[in-house]
Amino acid sequence: MGLFMTLEEASAEEAALLRVGALPEAAQREKAEGRLRVFDLHCDTLDRLAFHGDPTVPGGFAEHDAAVPRHRMATLADNDAHISLARTAGFAWCQCFAAFIPDEVRGDAAWSLFERVRRVWERELGRCSGSLSAVRTMAEVGTVHAAGKTAGMLTVEGASFLEDDGSAEGRLDALADAGVRMLTLTWNGRNAIGSGHATTDGLTAFGRAMVRGLERRGIAVDVSHLNDAGFKDVCDAAARPFAASHSNARAVCGHPRNLADWQLRELAAHGGIAGLNFCRDFLSDAHADPAPDDVLRHVDHVLETVGEDMLALGSDYDGCDVPSWLDPCDRVGDLHALLARQFGSAVADKIFFENARAFFARLEEGGRSDAPVR
Repeated sequence: MGLFMTLEEASAEEAALLRVGALPEAAQREKAEGRLRVFDLHCDTLDRLAFHGDPTVPGGFAEHDAAVPRHRMATLADNDAHISLARTAGFAWCQCFAAFIPDEVRGDAAWSLFERVRRVWERELGRCSGSLSAVRTMAEVGTVHAAGKTAGMLTVEGASFLEDDGSAEGRLDALADAGVRMLTLTWNGRNAIGSGHATTDGLTAFGRAMVRGLERRGIAVDVSHLNDAGFKDVCDAAARPFAASHSNARAVCGHPRNLADWQLRELAAHGGIAGLNFCRDFLSDAHADPAPDDVLRHVDHVLETVGEDMLALGSDYDGCDVPSWLDPCDRVGDLHALLARQFGSAVADKIFFENARAFFARLEEGGRSDAPVR
């Protein structure tokens, strides 16, 4: 038997436990020993696969990948994107795979795009069953890692398919049935829920109802891309932990997609999570290709503002240009080493895995964190 146990290699008792996600956490960690644990809250890889070569879909994916041969953007197994299973195989990796829905598409047309991405997700789960498994709970993440596979969670970025026309509740049910675990309420502009950072309006009454609807179904509300007014409205409406899946510290880099200190504190108070975004524009106002020190400044600021239990990874791989030293995804080991040297291995492990795992565990339990906010 090798270092990582598969269902075929396990004893009958262990295999039964693995199948139901009941292998004790200590045993799960032992089975994944030797691999760096990574939990990334956001990437756009599925859209690059789903929309390759189709210029009719807004968002620029076809234009961006025009020079990439179709066979090199055809599967999660191995590709020319930032993320592939060939690159995550050396890690105990849990990836949130987003279905991005552009602002320009609304209602039924937007729902069709979600379904298109979902079909690619289901196709890849079938094709790559030996190296990828879908997960909905944190127990399942441990089980998948113990089996030597990458864990994948389906998420959504931009909810322009939710409209106040009687269809929304049914679509929320469909999202839950599809295994969606997190939903970014807006992209940069307006939809029926509220306004992104390029606008100034807050949540609509319908948007507040959708926050409650998502919470009832155990789907995490994601406030990345919301403007400040909408963020405040989520704070008022939310009863369960919520996330900023891919947003940095505005005090370090002034882009409006980043979080002000008051937003970091509100997230922490609600038991939430913020994912460190690798987008060059959100890391530095001054450097076209941000250096490790640019990333460290964001990490240091978040740690100083709210402590060590809220920051996670939200790479935005395949949705932006990332620093050259973090491209492609298997170079994140260099970031972990950097964080471990600067802040200690325990803090690095929290940022890379433990904080995100704890966030989704709180969401499953319906509770908030008791961690103090500094």
